[in-house]
Amino acid sequence: MKFGKHKETNYFEILYKMAECSYKAAVQLDELMHNFTDVTRKVDEIHNTEHDADKLLHNLVRTLNIAFITPIDREDLIAIGHGIDSITDSIEDVANLFDMFSIKRVEAPALAMSELAKDITKTLVEAVREFEQFRNSKKLHNLIIDVNQMEEKGDVLHRSTMKELFNSNNKSDLDKVKWKDIYDNLERIYDMCEDVADVLEGIAVKNR
Repeated sequence: MKFGKHKETNYFEILYKMAECSYKAAVQLDELMHNFTDVTRKVDEIHNTEHDADKLLHNLVRTLNIAFITPIDREDLIAIGHGIDSITDSIEDVANLFDMFSIKRVEAPALAMSELAKDITKTLVEAVREFEQFRNSKKLHNLIIDVNQMEEKGDVLHRSTMKELFNSNNKSDLDKVKWKDIYDNLERIYDMCEDVADVLEGIAVKNR
């Protein structure tokens, strides 16, 4: 009698799908902000994407906990997974703020920050996809540099946006507090993308 061979879990594929969830959530957030109607429904859709990412993370951790052999240290794979999951969580946090604060109109600087969130998560998807071939990849290092440069661009955008916000004479103090929270959370998305990119690079160097 022949027994079917147990299919190996592709941990890199799970991480890639998690990164795709981050990008999908960023696209959904960008669409929410550019077409600012039916906000609660759109926030719920972003929550569903975040829930999909959570399920992927749980699957990753569960399979790693029972795995005998892993392609790289299981702690490293889990670190990447948690890092990507934090990005998706942060995107959902921004969406929730628009709903909780009952924002009536999206400010132009927020749209620019959302566009950058979309771009940096898309680049991170490419980096995570390339990570599976990290020992031979000629693209991974450049993708990580791209993420880092986008994070630096985000820092500059965040600072100029905050300066403009607090120098504004046509906003109430409450509105300034609301928008500060939104801008800070948008900037956190860039930081978390950079954190994951740096982890990818560190693991690649360690395992070469």
